[in-house]
Amino acid sequence: MRRGAILVGFWLLLTGFADAGADRDDGSDATADDQLTSPSTQPPEPGEQYPAGLEEQARENRPQPPRRRARESADWRLTIDASVVADSNVTNSTDRETIDLTLDGTVLPVPLDPSLREHGGIGVGVSAHARGRIPVARGVAVAVDAEGFVLEQEGERSDDASALLAAGVELAGENGATILIQVTGFDRQHAGVSAMQGIGLRARYRQPVGEGQAVSLFVDARFFDSDYGEEFGGSEVGAYLSYEAVLDPTLTGSLGLFARGSWLGADAYSSREFGAYGGLSHYLSGDLLGGISGGISRLEYDGPIPILSPEARRDWRLNGSVYVAARRPVLIGLTPSLTYTYNRTGSSIEYYRADRHRLRFGLSRTF
Repeated sequence: MRRGAILVGFWLLLTGFADAGADRDDGSDATADDQLTSPSTQPPEPGEQYPAGLEEQARENRPQPPRRRARESADWRLTIDASVVADSNVTNSTDRETIDLTLDGTVLPVPLDPSLREHGGIGVGVSAHARGRIPVARGVAVAVDAEGFVLEQEGERSDDASALLAAGVELAGENGATILIQVTGFDRQHAGVSAMQGIGLRARYRQPVGEGQAVSLFVDARFFDSDYGEEFGGSEVGAYLSYEAVLDPTLTGSLGLFARGSWLGADAYSSREFGAYGGLSHYLSGDLLGGISGGISRLEYDGPIPILSPEARRDWRLNGSVYVAARRPVLIGLTPSLTYTYNRTGSSIEYYRADRHRLRFGLSRTF
């Protein structure tokens, strides 16, 4: 009886504070007993809560013409994107009906609450990115950025939102090199709960290395608290190194490496990640642009979650995407795009293994 009581206690702790899926659906038919192991909010996936991810870096590092010195007048730009997303796994969870829990060396299969298992859904989202460059001297500009997104799924526990403000300086060299240094403030919310909010510092260096080629280094450091508890607050640092090249008049490519480290309030959620990524972008016609990208990374945590495994968690993560988009606005200034994305998490702990397919249709406009 004592062992069973301890096991139940640990299981309640697991579902409340160590959930891999982060975004949980609200199951309207949940019973009172289900709610004991299905709290209305869950902490984000450690390692995936890092806001400065590869999608942001890909946007900044896509091939572009050599940059000139700061303009004499201010340059302001705003891009808004509305989307509909079909997601095979909004919970980013396992599809297993039971998982193995370990207590005093004994492994016991335990039924997994249905709301914590893999299930799909359709969501709607809006994202925005505002960029301002205000020249103050030759080759020097004040750099202001604001970006955010809101994604709403059926049920509050799958909702996701993020906001970031950044301000600093951008320096432009005679050889086409640029340096950007900014202080940031941010807030990332899951299911209406602030998963991480704090301040940071980010810097980007971009150097042309030949005709249609450039090398970029992006570094982002963040210091934050979490409303999920002290064990989820701390600091994270990520670095992304990429090479971009125009391969021919219709084809561009990029390759990159990245490393990320998090030092949180508990070793079980602190981690190190290393990976590589790459992509190709091709003008399909005078009206269409298409591309493909992919990446792989290794994620290692500093300490174990004893009830799940005596060993610290180790993951392999794979991702890939294919997209097609209009090269110019097609209706009232709107530019449509369609993107398919696949993500797979292969973990040493069965509870964290997941596959995810997403199909996203977006309409964007730049002002």
